Amino acid sequence: MTDDELTSHRLGIVTLDPPGPVIAGSVGQWTLTYTVGSYGIDEGGTLKLAQRFASDWEMPQFDQPAAPGYTTVTTDGPARLRPYFHRKGHERPWMKCLVIDVYDGSLAPGDTVTITLGDRSQGSPGIRAQTFQESAHEFRLLVDPTNASVALPLPTSPFFPVVSGPAVELVCILPAQTVVGERVEIFVKGQDRWGNPTPAPNDLKLAWSGEGAAEIEGNRLLCHTPSTGWVLASAGDLSCRSNPITAFAERPPRARFWGDLHAQTAGTVGTGTEAEYFTFGRDVARLDFASHQGNDFQMDDAYWAHLNRTVSQFHAEGRFVVFPGYEWSANTPAGGDRNVIYRQEGQPIFRSSHWQIPHTPEDAASPAHPASQLFARIRQHIPPQDVLLGSHVGGRYADIRRYFDEELGPLVELVSCWGVFEWMLWDAFEMGYTVGVMCNSDGHKGRPGAEGPSAGEFGIGGGLTCVLAETLTRDAVFAALRSRRCYGTTGPRIDLDFAIDGQPMGSVIDASGPVDVRASVVGCGPLESLTLFQGREAIAQVRPAAFTTGDPSRRVRVSWRGARMRGRGRRVVWDGSIRVEGATILAASPFAFDSAADGITGQEGQQIAFASSTTGDTDGIDLTLNRADSGRLIFESAVGRCEVELAELRLGPEESDRQRIFDFGGLGMQVCVERYPEEVAAYSLQLTQTLTPPAGERTPYFVKALQTDGHAAWSSPIYVNGHKTRLAPVE
Repeated sequence: MTDDELTSHRLGIVTLDPPGPVIAGSVGQWTLTYTVGSYGIDEGGTLKLAQRFASDWEMPQFDQPAAPGYTTVTTDGPARLRPYFHRKGHERPWMKCLVIDVYDGSLAPGDTVTITLGDRSQGSPGIRAQTFQESAHEFRLLVDPTNASVALPLPTSPFFPVVSGPAVELVCILPAQTVVGERVEIFVKGQDRWGNPTPAPNDLKLAWSGEGAAEIEGNRLLCHTPSTGWVLASAGDLSCRSNPITAFAERPPRARFWGDLHAQTAGTVGTGTEAEYFTFGRDVARLDFASHQGNDFQMDDAYWAHLNRTVSQFHAEGRFVVFPGYEWSANTPAGGDRNVIYRQEGQPIFRSSHWQIPHTPEDAASPAHPASQLFARIRQHIPPQDVLLGSHVGGRYADIRRYFDEELGPLVELVSCWGVFEWMLWDAFEMGYTVGVMCNSDGHKGRPGAEGPSAGEFGIGGGLTCVLAETLTRDAVFAALRSRRCYGTTGPRIDLDFAIDGQPMGSVIDASGPVDVRASVVGCGPLESLTLFQGREAIAQVRPAAFTTGDPSRRVRVSWRGARMRGRGRRVVWDGSIRVEGATILAASPFAFDSAADGITGQEGQQIAFASSTTGDTDGIDLTLNRADSGRLIFESAVGRCEVELAELRLGPEESDRQRIFDFGGLGMQVCVERYPEEVAAYSLQLTQTLTPPAGERTPYFVKALQTDGHAAWSSPIYVNGHKTRLAPVE
């Protein structure tokens, strides 16, 4: 008898009906039947139906038979069962547990326990399945037969695929740049309502929209003249616009390459295999570069070696650049999360702890704790030019005020699936650090570069990092990252450019007088603004004419944003309503909602109900009213209440003309009510400015681009050393 057969004989077996596959986000009923093994289950014993931390399968409930998620647990044995749900019911990553206590009797070999998830027998619509694809999702059933609080998994725990649903949108991806006369691939895919990829429709139509002449043959684009433009894709009632592509007469010194440097797989707390991860990033998300960042305290030496081998297998100069790495995952008081990215394979791993790998011996190199020890160990063993640290805000946020090494860690992560964290840049400025910007996903769903929102722990869809590098090679991309020659977005491949006196983003320059600032942006959608910052202060801004003409608009945008705090409890639940008095709501549409689980939940008369949460990002609703010159808008949620006289809002050159902002504490928890143009058609903006930097100081400047759909891009800052004017000697 094999080990698995012996365990099944002693602990029991479990079956699933229906056995799968399961459509992501579908609502249904699933029944697990557990047959007790030869040990039986003593009074006080426990069953646990566990799922991974990353899974967002709807939480079961046990006392509302007609409501979603209703779950029943029954037995034909003499004992009684007490089910409940525990978010931390087992060891990471199998944390989310339906726990079943056995009491008032025991279960004998052969007795059965039936778990019906989404029991529809009394009117429940069922339970919502996990919203993201997974080739082998597991319902892990663990059994503690002896009341010893030691639960072991059953070898027969069912596995099944979670697959994409029907496409509700198209996504078209192009290279950021090309050369006149060079054919480039047009990649088109579908996506379901949860962001899972689907094949492109058969009746796909492609068209060019741009300044210059171009032609499309099959899935290839050929630009005949230097120009910037987009490919428009359509099929049936679905359509999309690609990211912008610029065709040059000659190949520029530097090209733009897109990547996701931060996500993980089932080897730690994510989903899927490492091979699936890199295949998705390369072939589905169409990344140019990537890294894998598993939590160090879960990665033993064998897994670290396996990861390095996989990185080597997928890395291909000129096509797909892959960097080995890991997430140093200490608690925030010891420094917080740092992404460790190596230029080459074969480097050591310096862990924050060996918490979940006690079998891996500690030595002089590992653990390296706190962050100051990490910096010291890296410097002792690795040349600084071969390693890069990024400061991350996840479950544990990086405390860069207390622990920072500017040479080793030149990048701060402003966006991940955990939210938007501009305050990381403010911290760096206040401390006088010279840093650049990156945005990644920290994805746990096995979809690097196209993580997408879900209904689970994460707040938003995740970001992307763009580097300005000479070639798509490890050395060139790594050098660009270390030189801060990069920028980040909330996900779209927005084309952002920023230079001072001709020097690119990330530069440190000297100035003895005025400097020339040039910035431009080409969006994936219509643009709202391009803003120049000096430190935290916005000092110049350009907007499309639609925002400044003063023409009447019947559109009012109500948005809310922010986070409660820096740590894990940062999520703000804004569920509430928007009511209009003295005007009629003709239409209401969601703005910048991240998950299909959120949005407008109902409308009754002139009142809109919504469900929303933010983690530093922005959500909102656009209202079209019958008139713009009268009426009142009232916003109410658990966070707070505010109201605005609509006649006070008007389009104009000043923000104070068109918007009212209400503060609710926390980290930028605000509600904004603003008059918004009914139509914005500008896809590009340019900003030029001559300014004189403060004398005797190093001053950071950066630009932020904002689209009308809420997506944003941040350049890495340029740091200007303003020289003091020397006084002429007194004769």
